[in-house]
Amino acid sequence: MSVGLAKTKHRITSIKGTAKITKAMGLIAAVKIKRYKNEWDKETVYSRELENLMGALFAHDKTTEQGSHYGKPNDDSLPSLYLVISSDLGLCGAYNNEIYKCVKRFVKPTDVIAPLGSKAIHHYAHDETYKNIDHSFEDFSLSEFNMEKIRNIALSLKAQFNEKKYSRIYIIYTNYVNSITFASSRFQLLPVQLHYKRSPNEDYCPPLYDLDPRTMIHVLLSEYLTSMLYDRILDSNLSEQASRRMAMDNANDNADRLLETLTIQYNKARQNAITQEITEVVGGANAGE
Repeated sequence: MSVGLAKTKHRITSIKGTAKITKAMGLIAAVKIKRYKNEWDKETVYSRELENLMGALFAHDKTTEQGSHYGKPNDDSLPSLYLVISSDLGLCGAYNNEIYKCVKRFVKPTDVIAPLGSKAIHHYAHDETYKNIDHSFEDFSLSEFNMEKIRNIALSLKAQFNEKKYSRIYIIYTNYVNSITFASSRFQLLPVQLHYKRSPNEDYCPPLYDLDPRTMIHVLLSEYLTSMLYDRILDSNLSEQASRRMAMDNANDNADRLLETLTIQYNKARQNAITQEITEVVGGANAGE
């Protein structure tokens, strides 16, 4: 009986230690959620306004009948490039698995994957389905990024599209809806596809631009690509921390339930051991009489 008591007590001690770690990780994730949420809220306002402006510019680009080449895909026989944003760390529930499922849903084996995040880098290094991996951005840290690094990635993607290396360029990321809802999504970065809501007054009062729309598209495109990429990285980081907090909360709940069960088992076993010892003492005393 003493061996069983010792094993149960050891399990209780081990679970309590693990629960301390998961609670600490949950608190850290909650702090990061607040920080990323503040940044994401500010960036979303800016990126939406920039999207509206770029949509208007593409809609009013009348320089040629075909419009800017940034609004049309390259040859469809070319592969597409997919930037896949995962996490650098684990213990975030099904966050990364949902990204991999999204990749299987959209990406063909002939397409090219450029992973961002150590988890995606490791996953696609061993995935036999996708052999065309672009390692250009593997040194990019999702936890220590800055606008200059993101701008360099955006400019590199723009150059590869201009060189007609890819037909289209997409971002696969996790879209944050609220603290318990987030879903993997695909966003087309190039060619630019934006919806424009035409004003009923445009026929007699069209918008005025300092430069012609085609020139402004080429001037603002780098800023647009940087903003879209930055927005999706923030979105993914926010979703990752929310997923991690949920995973840690679930782990804490499971630990509490397991501790309750083990504590009951330990108390029962301890009581049985005490009862048995008393019985043996009483039995020995009676035998002596």
